[in-house]
Amino acid sequence: MNRRRKRPAVWHVCSGLVALVAATSAGGARAPAATRTRALTPVTVALLPIEATAQAFYAKDEGFFRRQGIDAKITVVGDPRLIGDAVIAGEAQFGSVSVGAFAIQRTRGAPTRVVAAGSLHRPTAATSALVAAPGRKITRASELVGKLIAIDSRNNLAHVALLKWLKQNGLRESDVRLTEILFADMLGPLTRGQVDAAIVAEPFLTLAKERGAKQIRVVLDAVCPRDCLSTMWMARKDVDRDLAARFRNAIQAASVWADKNKNRRASSVIRRSMAQPWIDAFTEFGVIPQSFSALDLVK
Repeated sequence: MNRRRKRPAVWHVCSGLVALVAATSAGGARAPAATRTRALTPVTVALLPIEATAQAFYAKDEGFFRRQGIDAKITVVGDPRLIGDAVIAGEAQFGSVSVGAFAIQRTRGAPTRVVAAGSLHRPTAATSALVAAPGRKITRASELVGKLIAIDSRNNLAHVALLKWLKQNGLRESDVRLTEILFADMLGPLTRGQVDAAIVAEPFLTLAKERGAKQIRVVLDAVCPRDCLSTMWMARKDVDRDLAARFRNAIQAASVWADKNKNRRASSVIRRSMAQPWIDAFTEFGVIPQSFSALDLVK
């Protein structure tokens, strides 16, 4: 994928959360753009190789990080569970994390906080879907009973969304078989028929369809029938506030650049509904002990 020229038409920033995070930083002030004489601050950004993390690639390739005085090294991680570990250990200063994964961190008292908004799940432009392996005639939930379904990891967005969709169709997790395969490794087992179905994220979703996989359902719609926040950018709680503000500015600038055709302007108000559905769904299926306000994610 040509990250410099191709704009991600399938994801958008939740700019309201960006505004709230800005208000919680020192004085609520925006960090100024870096001057030419300012030394660049080296940082490592950990993320998954999926469309939902494209903001960081654009921020780097289009110079938004550099304009904020940041020299960003992007580290692609296959397993989403390793991103939080890397940030907590100080191996990465910033990382992309799903709303649900961050909710788990919060309930466990992890020393992390949200510093910028990530991607939205938009039912009209979804970036992941449940697909059937080539040759498998699966079009509805009932036809998945007893079938082997690949997910990237348990207790993450795809897993919880699948459980929600199955429940809406009168099924339980025990009615299907699940296996964990990283997004980047799903194409082989799926196209060879080693799994009957898989929840695949872009850019691998497009490749899977090109190889004969058929879309069954956008299962994230079961949790988010309307636009809702899917990912966030996190850092340790003790991250330098000026650095966090500059990182946020770069991410927001990249989001505005990528979404320019839609002419979406930054909002000054967060909408709780953007992240709340995931927190409630993770509670519903016992991944976290109890629900809480999405506003608490930035505290």
